[in-house]
Amino acid sequence: MEAYVSLYTQGKCTMMDDALHLDKFNHNYKTDLQVEASKLNKLKPKKFDYVLVLDLEGKVEILEFPVVMIDTKTMEFVDAFHRFVRPIEMSEQRVNEYIEGKYGKLGIDRVWHDTSIPFTDVLEEFELWLENHRLWKKKLGGSLDRAAFVTCGNWDLKTKVPQQCKVSKIKTPSYFMEWINLKDIYLNFYNRRATGMMTMIRELEMVPLGSHHLGIDDTKNIARIVQRLLTDGALLQITARSSVSGSVEFLFENRIK
Repeated sequence: MEAYVSLYTQGKCTMMDDALHLDKFNHNYKTDLQVEASKLNKLKPKKFDYVLVLDLEGKVEILEFPVVMIDTKTMEFVDAFHRFVRPIEMSEQRVNEYIEGKYGKLGIDRVWHDTSIPFTDVLEEFELWLENHRLWKKKLGGSLDRAAFVTCGNWDLKTKVPQQCKVSKIKTPSYFMEWINLKDIYLNFYNRRATGMMTMIRELEMVPLGSHHLGIDDTKNIARIVQRLLTDGALLQITARSSVSGSVEFLFENRIK
């Protein structure tokens, strides 16, 4: 069911002419990311006004770049950025096989082919999105302003983005140099280890949304875990920073390795 929602990409739904689709599905993230006002009484002061939940897909090259923006004071969904990413170093045959194996079973391989763009184009659009939300200024560079990335693990920003930037022959943007690993926050707040998103969902007795390993669905589920942690009274802190040389400093002594 949630896979249909992922047909909404790059500001358009490719099934707007399908009456059955429009009758059954909407593209309102607020429905899935709604928090009752009665659960906000444990919220603590936040260093960040917003979190940007990021969960990349693609082991060879990035295939999907989804981000969900949450207001840390109200727990409300603010906006989402979602792009499918087209590899640049793979043959067309390999891309087709890759996408069929990844998205074919979800029925969205066509939408990927229709809307995917190169990673450099995705970053250009994403930077405009950041500027529109006043979270970062291109002319100033540097880290995010009033916001932080949240990932489920270190892989997305420690490994995959630098790898993709190297393939795309660009410098890793400075705003990707620090992040919050939700696994470390979860470990230190609940005092129990979680190897991944589905473990957290299960331990928190939540019902997962959509299809696991569909980036935009996973991002929404991770955002729900963030909301739960914050409403339970957790603090979100930067857990890792990387340098221009590629070395990474991990800031929590008690962390998932």
